[in-house]
Amino acid sequence: MERDDGGMNEKAIRAELNEILDPCSEVAGAPAGIEEMGLIRGLSVSDVPGGVAVEVRIGVTEPGCMMGASFAIRARERLEALAGVVAVDVQLDHMADWQPADLAPAYARRLDAVRAARARARAPALRRPG
Repeated sequence: MERDDGGMNEKAIRAELNEILDPCSEVAGAPAGIEEMGLIRGLSVSDVPGGVAVEVRIGVTEPGCMMGASFAIRARERLEALAGVVAVDVQLDHMADWQPADLAPAYARRLDAVRAARARARAPALRRPG
């Protein structure tokens, strides 16, 4: 019996999860998915009969962040819709201690560029006439 896992592997799963945008990053002007934000705290993709099983642990940036449940629900929905994924377990990692260093390097550079552009745009307004 040949199985069709739709080419699902960790890279493909991470890419799919990264489609879930962090709303705070959108407000900051530099939209980022939960993978880029460093919120995927654990991921396992295992071959099982008929496809793959995915286990994922998602964290948030701050203990009081209310987005964790939304991220988990959206992750489950997206993963269950993928061809070849036959089992999904999504958990919230309440113990994760997120740090800015958890940001993907490319996203950290993009965020820095957005912040620098914003600071340059504000700079003329902050100058007083001599």
